Parts: sequence; C-alpha cells; structure tokens
Amino acid sequence: MADINSIKTDSNKEIEGVWVDFELGIKLKIARARNPKYTELLRQLLDPLRVDIRNDKVAVDDFNNILLEVRARTVLLDWKNIEENGKSIPYSSEKAIEYFKNPDLKDFYVFVVSISENSAQYKKDLIENSEKN
Repeated sequence: MADINSIKTDSNKEIEGVWVDFELGIKLKIARARNPKYTELLRQLLDPLRVDIRNDKVAVDDFNNILLEVRARTVLLDWKNIEENGKSIPYSSEKAIEYFKNPDLKDFYVFVVSISENSAQYKKDLIENSEKN
C-alpha cells in the first residue's frame, strides 16, 4: 500500500518557486502553475473581458497573451546566468514576457510551462516524510 502522505506537495514551494536548471548553466526559479497568485492575477486580467468571453469575442491570441503575462508575473519568478551579447540580464517580468513572446525562444517558454505543471518539483522533501516515520 502507498502512504498518501508521500504525494503531498509543499504550498510554499508552489508559490515561492524552486530553482531548476535549464540549459547552458541557466537557472530558473519557477512557481507552480495555478498557485493562488496565478489564479488571482488571471481572474483580474480576465474579469474586464467577462462579457466578451461569454459572447465568444476574445481571440485565442488575446487569451494566450494573458496567460503568457500571468506566467511571466507569477510562475517565472527569477533567473540566473542569462546574458545577451555578453551583458548580464537581470530578471524582470517585462523581460520574461519579451522572451516568452519571441518565437525563437519558444523552447524557453515551453520549459517554464512544463516545469510549472509538473508536481515533482513541489513535493514535500522526502527527508521530512522519512523523519515522521
């Protein structure tokens, strides 16, 4: 039998994010998709469009841009070791949006989304669970 406690996630990790390795030494701090900050910002951005959404007047691209902004502001929280033309680029949600919208960096965006939707990074530490046993 499986102990249900072994599948618990850490709410703090889901909101505050965890550092993960990307490519070429890039490190990304990624929160879990659909965390409370994510859902609240999504609600705020979609609320003015409620009538248009009901009437099917919101273009898919507009909705995707809202999701992209929500992910840039509440999922990708920081990064390390990103540079352009030899210059270090500090994290900002505006820069994240720029990178997310760049079709040549689609793998960057897909990676962030993929990690944020995978529960493994946000599990409670196994050490914590083993100490309780």
